Amino acid sequence: MAPDAIVVNGRFLKAQGSSATGVHRAARGLLDSTQALGVEMEVVAPLWVEDPRVDRHTWAPRGRWGERIWEQFLLPMHTRGRTLLSLANTAPIISRRNVVMLHDLAFRKGPQWFSSSGKMYGRVAFAATKGAQGVLVPSEQVSREVAATGLEHSKIFVVRPAIDPMFVPASPEAVSSVRATFGLRHQYILHVGWGDPRKDVGLLIEAHLRLAKKLPHDLVLVGVAHPNFAPVHILEAPTIRRLGAISDADLIPLLTSASALAFPSLYEGFGLPPLEAMACGTPAIVSDIPVLHESTDGSATFVATGAVDAWVKALERALAGELSLGTPPRWTWDDAAAQLVEALKALGCL
Repeated sequence: MAPDAIVVNGRFLKAQGSSATGVHRAARGLLDSTQALGVEMEVVAPLWVEDPRVDRHTWAPRGRWGERIWEQFLLPMHTRGRTLLSLANTAPIISRRNVVMLHDLAFRKGPQWFSSSGKMYGRVAFAATKGAQGVLVPSEQVSREVAATGLEHSKIFVVRPAIDPMFVPASPEAVSSVRATFGLRHQYILHVGWGDPRKDVGLLIEAHLRLAKKLPHDLVLVGVAHPNFAPVHILEAPTIRRLGAISDADLIPLLTSASALAFPSLYEGFGLPPLEAMACGTPAIVSDIPVLHESTDGSATFVATGAVDAWVKALERALAGELSLGTPPRWTWDDAAAQLVEALKALGCL
């Protein structure tokens, strides 16, 4: 490893078997594609992270607070004056050569969506941007939001996420298998990430229950509650199916088989699930908010936030096969890596 190789904060890689969020998936895609371009990087992670991407493990206390202690105080000791690249929101506040990717400003836009620990996570993420050498963001919207907080425009760089190449329509055999595994015998609408209050699963449940009275179908919810978020109450009903955290191997056929992905989010920094659904051949119904127009290039079906009647009509059209599939943006992780390389060059890190 070259002595001037960029150090990558590998805390986000977690242990094997951990379910990946959109932030984790985006960070992994960006790391892999940038290394594939030949950029010298050394991925440093806590001892218990088992991901093969890690080049060097260092000791860290166990538990959630142990992770934070490692990141804030122990990780900077291992950078030795080199650039430290953190791709998943949080970074050491004390690091002097820090480039951090901030995926959204949700904790500032809707503090009611977060628990006490989630608010602390947001404050740490935001504090790291203030002393950072550069800040990466996933969209023009987040770029404007970060600039509005007072950060210099010259330090902000958009690095747009891409769809992982594994998201393609699943085979009929894979679809049949996943339907049998989860006992899905009817048409269904799929929702990913219900445990985050800003995803507004409550609105989706209300629309689903109204429509289910005249048009039988299931609402399939993927995801789990997370301690960083305020509690989300899910009504119990025979047509509401909670599958919990699932593997990518199961997610792809679930997306392929769904009548639509419903994404009634109140706020996003980018929004990967609609793109992943479209890549699997499934229409995406999304909130009519600017960032989702940006991320999908206008290819989704847009419905106003909070408009239950409009969501009922959109779900009905999806179940009738009347929605346009749309075309996911022709943007790859190679394109995203090129943006990152240009940002690092502009910041004097390469």
